[in-house]
Amino acid sequence: MRINPVKRALAAGKTVIGSELSRLRSSEVPKLFAAGGFDFVFIDTEHSALNMETVADTIATARAAGIVPIVRVSQAEYTLVARTLDLGAQGIIIPRVNDAQQVRDIVSWMRFPPHGIRGYADTAAQTEDQPVTPREFVDAGNSESLCVIQIERRQAVENVDEMLAVPGVDVACLGCMDLSVDLGIPGEIEHPDMVKALERVLAAGKKHNVAVGIIAGNFELVAKWMRAGMRFISYSTEALLLKEMAAATAKRLRAV
Repeated sequence: MRINPVKRALAAGKTVIGSELSRLRSSEVPKLFAAGGFDFVFIDTEHSALNMETVADTIATARAAGIVPIVRVSQAEYTLVARTLDLGAQGIIIPRVNDAQQVRDIVSWMRFPPHGIRGYADTAAQTEDQPVTPREFVDAGNSESLCVIQIERRQAVENVDEMLAVPGVDVACLGCMDLSVDLGIPGEIEHPDMVKALERVLAAGKKHNVAVGIIAGNFELVAKWMRAGMRFISYSTEALLLKEMAAATAKRLRAV
């Protein structure tokens, strides 16, 4: 069974970087991300039209390219989490997680009994058609799957200490836009209330040895919070990176 270098790097105190795939329906994107040096590809099914077949193809391509496929499901639901893991995802991002009971449920969905309730299915997407014993499969599933919860509501910030005390959470990732909207300051990421919220989550992560992350497309903002200690970094999207490079290239060419 394949190891999860992102999970192991985070456990060792290192920083991991990646970007989002949500608009271009091409499983070739992970190859480009891998060639560019990213650690993971964040495949978004919450705010995109990607269907499960496209997600499955993208996961397979990512694994073949040596980049970790992490999928954000559309909501906290067992069938979505378990099915996505069966497709070969090495990590799951769950949006709008607000309390410790939700966290306990999510962790149980990602683990096999007796540590959880995940159903057994040693799919080829996970085993890559290699011979694996049931014990090896279960142990790898329990130890190598990355659990990322998103902090996107005031309630989650208020409950973050007890949420991150639940064993099995690898990353608490800030959903900055949703959190700013919930705080009544849409898009004001540098607002004192937002800064205070992010600092509170970061402190809870350090207390409970849980990596804290951010999903954002503003380089200066991301760099600031990386320096503050955030270690799971999802920067921009495949479409925005392509657009920015196209714009920069066009500007240079027209200046000749």
